[in-house]
Amino acid sequence: MNARPWRLSAFVMLALALTVPVQAATTDSAEAANRALVSAFEAAWNSHDMKAFGSLLTADVVWINVDAGRGTGRETVEAGHARVHANKFKDSVITIKNVEVALLKPDVALVYVTWGIRGDRDNDGTPRQPREGLFSWVTVKQGDVWKIRSSHNTNKNVVR
Repeated sequence: MNARPWRLSAFVMLALALTVPVQAATTDSAEAANRALVSAFEAAWNSHDMKAFGSLLTADVVWINVDAGRGTGRETVEAGHARVHANKFKDSVITIKNVEVALLKPDVALVYVTWGIRGDRDNDGTPRQPREGLFSWVTVKQGDVWKIRSSHNTNKNVVR
């Protein structure tokens, strides 16, 4: 009896058995890292630390806000958030309600972030009612760090 086919089969089975846990570990660590990114976003927002916020973004980020305003580039998006956090959002508190992470590639993820906010104001200074919404983020892994490459923000149940 030739033992070679058996050895080859055993080798293939062992290779497959070792690959599945590595892939699962990669997915798990990417999900954990993206959840940490969301937590860092929440902390930066609530401390109104827009430098910390900016550190979560790629240099070429595209950010679309709930009013369909669009900012491109980390410096522009950070400066815009610093401006609104000096007035409209200076007393705001954002609460992350749910996070869903889908790994598209080992270094690219789609992240849905459901949020609630209170304490923000309209442009004229009128207090807003608490509201909820959803971020759709594309995140990318740069080195060992996950960052937001694209963000689209929407209010939930907006009637216009």
